[in-house]
Amino acid sequence: MQDTVERSRSLISVLELKRLLVDLKDKRPDICLRYRLLGEMWGVNFMRVIHITEKGALMNDEQNNRLVNLTDLSSVMQFEIDAPFQGFQPHFHYHVKPMTDFKQF
Repeated sequence: MQDTVERSRSLISVLELKRLLVDLKDKRPDICLRYRLLGEMWGVNFMRVIHITEKGALMNDEQNNRLVNLTDLSSVMQFEIDAPFQGFQPHFHYHVKPMTDFKQF
């Protein structure tokens, strides 16, 4: 039972992820996140959200002084943030619910 509750608390939709990124950019630009894409390892550094596109986001990797263009949020499998925000806990691996067509947003 506890495992089921924990899993449901950690599973969010791509739309919820996009809303979180918008809120981080607009309300808490000091909070950074890192993510893991489908078929890849976790990103090494936490990055700041600097721009949101229709399907993706532009992130700033300040450790490596480079911009990262995340072109498709639906390719994100997991993410974590580095500080608490709106019920999201820091350093907790949230799972993104896979979806087949992100064009509807």
